[in-house]
Amino acid sequence: MDRRREPRIRTYETVQLTVLGAAGYTTPANAIQLSRHGMRLVTDHPLPMNAAIKIVCDDWMALGEVCYCRQDRSHYAVGLQLDQAIMGLKELEARSRDFSADESPILNEAEQSIA
Repeated sequence: MDRRREPRIRTYETVQLTVLGAAGYTTPANAIQLSRHGMRLVTDHPLPMNAAIKIVCDDWMALGEVCYCRQDRSHYAVGLQLDQAIMGLKELEARSRDFSADESPILNEAEQSIA
């Protein structure tokens, strides 16, 4: 009997996993299952329990923490509990560039009056 609260989606995506904090580092990993609040990864390195992590893939980013890390032959199976996710990073980056390149006359006048 499956006790999971949410359905799992099988996938195979290469992601960049960053362990946050003082011992922070970035390593590639493969996402093999996704759900609304979780992810299962396969990586070459063990991850510390309860470590805060950031996952980045093509057009999205997620933040969460490590729930488990088990050795599985020459790799490690890692379970993550996800807290936050941001989709549409490419569009956000493009709009940010557009916004910063936009010369607003009101801002320019305000900046000149301060100087």
